Amino acid sequence: MHRNMPTSPKIYHGNSTPLADAELAALIDAHPKPSSISEYSYGTAGFRYEAGLLPCVFVRMGIFTALRSASLGGEEVGAMITASHNAEPDNGMKLADSHGGMLDAAWEEHAVSLANAPDSKHALALIHTLSDYAKGNHPDATADGRLPKMVVHIGRDTRSHSPPLAALVIRAARAMGATVIDHGEVSTPMLHHFVMHANGHLLPSSIPQRCNESGYYEIMAMSYAALLRTGTVGSGGKRLPTTSTLVIDGACGIGASKVDKFQRIFAKLRAEGCTTGLPVLHTVNFPGEGPLNEECGAEFVQKQQLPPKLYSKSAAGVSKEYMTSFDGDADRVVFHFEDKSGKFHLLDGDKIAVLVSSFIQDELRCIDPDGKAVKCGVVQTAYANGSSTLYLKNVVKTNVIIAKTGVKFVHAAAHHHFDVGVYFEANGHGTVLFGPKFYDFIASADARLRGTPRHNRANIALRRLRVLPALVNQSVGDAMSDMMLVDAILFLRGWDLSTWARLYSDMPSKQAKVKVADRTVITTNDNETAATAPVALQIALQAAMDAMATQENADGGPKPRCFVRPSGTEDAVRVYAEANTQKGADSLASEAMVLIHKLCGGVGEPPQPLITNRL
Repeated sequence: MHRNMPTSPKIYHGNSTPLADAELAALIDAHPKPSSISEYSYGTAGFRYEAGLLPCVFVRMGIFTALRSASLGGEEVGAMITASHNAEPDNGMKLADSHGGMLDAAWEEHAVSLANAPDSKHALALIHTLSDYAKGNHPDATADGRLPKMVVHIGRDTRSHSPPLAALVIRAARAMGATVIDHGEVSTPMLHHFVMHANGHLLPSSIPQRCNESGYYEIMAMSYAALLRTGTVGSGGKRLPTTSTLVIDGACGIGASKVDKFQRIFAKLRAEGCTTGLPVLHTVNFPGEGPLNEECGAEFVQKQQLPPKLYSKSAAGVSKEYMTSFDGDADRVVFHFEDKSGKFHLLDGDKIAVLVSSFIQDELRCIDPDGKAVKCGVVQTAYANGSSTLYLKNVVKTNVIIAKTGVKFVHAAAHHHFDVGVYFEANGHGTVLFGPKFYDFIASADARLRGTPRHNRANIALRRLRVLPALVNQSVGDAMSDMMLVDAILFLRGWDLSTWARLYSDMPSKQAKVKVADRTVITTNDNETAATAPVALQIALQAAMDAMATQENADGGPKPRCFVRPSGTEDAVRVYAEANTQKGADSLASEAMVLIHKLCGGVGEPPQPLITNRL
């Protein structure tokens, strides 16, 4: 029942004559802004609220996405209806620009302004401004006074309220004259993939254009199999007995039903004799088998550092030696296992970043021993575990920069600073970006190595690097893509999860938050590693860190650290603390909470000391 064929998208053509202002105003007024919402905010990945509060936003964003497409001269854009790792009652929207990535920052501001327009009169004024911009930017396409061509892709997750919300977006976009391509239930990364591939002129020539669901599976599975086949020669290249079956926790969301479709392709490959390295995929926690994201999925596993609850009947007796967890819309992935003693081990986004970056750099150095042709690096946030940062700098010997928390910031930093930029937030959301110099390097290496023995190590490295851009979803983090990338690397190195986990030990950490009357009294530096106001707060935090370093005798080793930042969604301040012992991390976080409450207008009683129950 989970292996239904991919469905073709439904195409809705826009109104031949876009709605007049009065009709458009009536559509907007039919879904007014709720009185309980003072202002809609656009987080690091879009709007996200309780579903009943969203019709106003969805109507306006249907109009907005059409205008965004028009502003790009008809390049295709997307809207994904999902609340990701949130619980079932919530929903939201992530907007995809024509390159498949996050919405441009300037247009994000326009989206927020339109969502918060107090009434249809103010909304129409913004719509006219954006329409005039689109017409003025593409005069050749607007000779008759109409907007340029507009195409909007729509996707949704498995939430019960996603279909009616999607219908609002479709209706509003068509009212503007846009063609809407409705992909139905898909993962967030799939929707971003469709948008990226629909604008084929923006794709690197080495990546085949595949705009539909079947093409998404095909390009990824074939690239994955090609990477695995390079393990027949060279180092590694063995599937360890304990890692022959990969158990996938789908968070009772869209990812479970989608990743299961790879089984059909794998079966075909096996029938053709292509068995090198292909694992058996055992998917559990399908939609409807349990509450979405509840006690399962990447968010639960990573934040609670606990194994997921397995709702599926097929999970009975399943091996827990090689497991992975997606989140509800399948753009995050973490790995985990239980050892022979039953102890749980988590391999989060930090561990993935280390594995992926070290693999890519090893392969590049086989072709370019000096490592000067392509600039590689890893983008982390302040939440990255300090041990991972030290390992990347001292062992992998790669560049590391710290960016502001949020995928849109780390994605932009990876694109800007590196020819091959790796980013994975600790929560498992991440990808690899390949810039123009990488593709030039591959072309040059191909010409130089042509005619050399196929088993030459540089030739093997070239084959491996050549398939990576097609296997990796470069538009956004993708649980399915990242899962196969990690599995292939483990296979090529002959590692199981325990070997990977032993690369370094995480420093103990603690996260918390403190409610305050006004979160804007706290400001931070660009990468959020230090508070800039109130000035006394950072002075006190630094004193606490120095005292903890002395207490733990941290000379020569990782230093305790603590940072705070205002929440993006509520009047609260988030705290992260790290030390050489869990007791030290708890103590440092507790002291930071007291300081915030005292210096930043804390609400309620002073925070109580934090104690981690797990050893």
